[in-house]
Amino acid sequence: MANEITVCLVAAAGRGKRFGKEMPKSLYPVGGKTLLALSVRRLNEWKGISKYIVMVPPGWEEEAAGELEREMPGLDILVIAGGETRSESVSIGLGAVKKADLVLVHDACRPIVSVSLIDRVVTAAREAGAAVPAMLATETLGRLRDDSIEATVPRERVIGIQTPQVFKYDVLKASFETAGETIRKATDESSLVLAAGFPVRVVEGERWNIKVTVKEDLKIVESFLEGKKLELPF
Repeated sequence: MANEITVCLVAAAGRGKRFGKEMPKSLYPVGGKTLLALSVRRLNEWKGISKYIVMVPPGWEEEAAGELEREMPGLDILVIAGGETRSESVSIGLGAVKKADLVLVHDACRPIVSVSLIDRVVTAAREAGAAVPAMLATETLGRLRDDSIEATVPRERVIGIQTPQVFKYDVLKASFETAGETIRKATDESSLVLAAGFPVRVVEGERWNIKVTVKEDLKIVESFLEGKKLELPF
């Protein structure tokens, strides 16, 4: 929309311990480019983002900024040190926003986000104030007690929430201001927005919009980027 200021907060402060390296997972290379660079490039294909604020672990700011400048020279990107948890990092990033109408929050380790998905979530957030993409659960869900299943959980109304999550700036800012200590425990921004009393609209997510968590996930990303078909055992 004309004159709309949209800022994207990119959460990239997670460590890659499951990858066997003490480095930010977002700086892990896939096909010669980092997950962070791939994600920002995909986000920028939407063409509606005015500024990027990227939160990385303290000490990695220069490397991340250099990588992004090499891949996307001239793009308005601020790289800053994040916090100990994801929501603390987003809180720090939000504090660096000078002016915005909408704020997108995206995981740097979701490098296959599509323009159509971004557009759906942004459109919903403009109308409702807050919106997230999500997929209905397809597997049987269970609750553990030690190493045994305590009970199964009905999946009919259970969803897996993805990013980007999109919020009107005032909604997100108010939610963080009232969150207090719950910021440390929150796993995403929509939970803080809900706790603050704001509605969150859900739009359909995408199966390809995976979050790279373990090394095996990289094979899916590589397959997508190279245009190959995944060889499935059925």
